[in-house]
Amino acid sequence: MKYKQTIQKDLSFVGERLMRGRHKIHPYPAMLHPLLVDYLLDKYANKNDVIFDPFCGSGVTLLQSSIKGHRSFGFDINPLALLIAKVKTQKYIIKDLKEEFSNLKNKIITNRKTDIPDVANIDYWFTKEVVSDLGRIRYVIKNNNFRYKDFFITTFAFVCRNQSLTRKGEFKRYRIKSEKISLVENKVLDSFFNHTEEMIEEFEKSDKPKQDSKPMLANSENKIDENVQYNLVITSPPYGDSRTTVAYGEYSSFGSEWTDDLHSYGSVKYRVDKESLGKSGLLNEEIYKHKALTNILKKIKEKDTKRANDVLNFFNGYYNAIRNIVKNLEKKGRVCFVVGNRNVKGYQIPMDQITASFLEEMGLSFESIFIRDILNKVMPSKNSPSNKVGAKVKTMSNEYIVVFNKK
Repeated sequence: MKYKQTIQKDLSFVGERLMRGRHKIHPYPAMLHPLLVDYLLDKYANKNDVIFDPFCGSGVTLLQSSIKGHRSFGFDINPLALLIAKVKTQKYIIKDLKEEFSNLKNKIITNRKTDIPDVANIDYWFTKEVVSDLGRIRYVIKNNNFRYKDFFITTFAFVCRNQSLTRKGEFKRYRIKSEKISLVENKVLDSFFNHTEEMIEEFEKSDKPKQDSKPMLANSENKIDENVQYNLVITSPPYGDSRTTVAYGEYSSFGSEWTDDLHSYGSVKYRVDKESLGKSGLLNEEIYKHKALTNILKKIKEKDTKRANDVLNFFNGYYNAIRNIVKNLEKKGRVCFVVGNRNVKGYQIPMDQITASFLEEMGLSFESIFIRDILNKVMPSKNSPSNKVGAKVKTMSNEYIVVFNKK
């Protein structure tokens, strides 16, 4: 069975910036467009509904829900993403935030002490001057009890990545060419001061959260507490294993290595990309019932058995997560999964159809699949699905919004 798809051009948001308002504090890969979340909330959320994002990333769904007056919570396995989400959705007394920043700035300017964490290959990824100034900022943040400390940690994490020697257009860790390193300027202090000041102004003028949001360090593949209930799910799950799609952990690592020990989410003992959907586990026999999945697996396997197994393991984890999500959804609730159909070995994986098939098996009723162009998503223009250097193809240009309801 093929689930009907409907092209919806008004959801492409031509000319509308993805990075807007509080979301500008720290970019994050494959972010949901805030205007798409607004659309889904306006269309499907009722008054007093609780919104859940089981793959919340940097908190787009959480912030937009809060702005529209809905309580929300989200799960993610990435400590830096959760920190960003927390900072975005927090309520601030701007006058106090400005005073703290002024105090922080003065302390950094006069400080000469450094606190440099144990960063792997630090001299490979950062120049010595950059390391020194990052260490100065970190020392002051670490050794002062600011009320809005997490805000400053987040803008600091942004600068850590921005001032590293990684290629800025990539999500994975790729160092810039050696001949360009001598051209890199140390702008750590100016970048931190300017970005923090700009974000304080943005938080002052942008729409304010009206309800509580709770980003939580949790894996949606694990059972969700039965007391946790929600009315509407708006989420954009990973589209595949992190090794060959979006490496969220690698992207975050430049900030995480400098900040994980400074905030409450950062005590994890695992590598984010190793923990994401796609790690091998006990296979669910039920997933072999889904023809949209088994048909594409058969084609991929003819070319590459290992890649077929990677895809199978990913969808096995995805199936587990969907089963957990559906179980705690209130009656008359809805789920909106925003997915992409990536290519593996020259074949497009119909993630929208697979998602729909999973949801129907779990007792939900099909409503629609909307197709939108993604003109401005934070994605590389090309990626490497084979994970081989130089072997790149264009990334996806459409998103599919899969909508089901629970009667």
